Amino acid sequence: MKKYSGYLMVSDLDGTLINSHQSISRQNIDAIEAFIREGGLFAAATGRTEQNVLPYIKHIRVNCPCILYNGAMLYDIDSNTSVKAIFLNKEQLLEPLKEILTKYEKLCMQIFAPGKMFIVSGRDNMDPLVEEEGQPYEMACIDDIANENWVKVLFADTGEVLREVQQFLTNRMSAGSIHSAFSSPTYLELFAGGVSKGSMLEKLMKITGVKRERVIAIGDYCNDIEMIKTAGLGVATANAHELLREAADIITVSNDEHAIYNLISKILPVYANTRGENRAIHLAAEKCACVKITV
Repeated sequence: MKKYSGYLMVSDLDGTLINSHQSISRQNIDAIEAFIREGGLFAAATGRTEQNVLPYIKHIRVNCPCILYNGAMLYDIDSNTSVKAIFLNKEQLLEPLKEILTKYEKLCMQIFAPGKMFIVSGRDNMDPLVEEEGQPYEMACIDDIANENWVKVLFADTGEVLREVQQFLTNRMSAGSIHSAFSSPTYLELFAGGVSKGSMLEKLMKITGVKRERVIAIGDYCNDIEMIKTAGLGVATANAHELLREAADIITVSNDEHAIYNLISKILPVYANTRGENRAIHLAAEKCACVKITV
């Protein structure tokens, strides 16, 4: 049996696998390839869509379905097919979203359906990242896309405005009907209730048959918290948000220091060869470039 047969590693993309120059380092690419050669399963977990994940995912090898839309879809990259998708209740959301568009005139609102992005807040409120990356989108009136299946809604604005939007939706929507999470200081994302990277990781674990103790997840922001808590080993990058750092078992190097390489080449071998309470002792003794260890 190969060294990492029965192991599953799931990595966030932006801020984790992708560095601050918007690229994936050769060290990370080679480490992932080595992990897979040794029998491991590797998947990405991202807020990105089927289309805008491709410029990055094409550089690395993935050998099981990936978590897209921050947990609203499980997607097979090789076959270009959705394995599982969870949609928003658009009938309940339509009027509250219209109120948000009216109140916050500078807010950018993007509504995602499978394979599609609709910008419903007008051309004056474009998200710079959409234009920088050349992401495909359609301009639309929100009423005109009511027949689409909504995977998620993304709001782009200042943190202050987005916190107000989040509170407004919490007050307006019935308990448990929606879930929202910040994926960056200027992005608030909205999903169906119960949707997160963590909940979709649970489904991926069932599909692959990998035991929880052999699941490793790594991320950098608040939308990764449920995922790293679900995994047997939850890892935060050194550049991670404070709340994610608090939730992690281990804090490793930053996304600009080849975090995935460090995880696979230095931390994982120790984790795989130890059990239970001894893991923390062994990881510390091996000096695995860990800032914090609570395994």
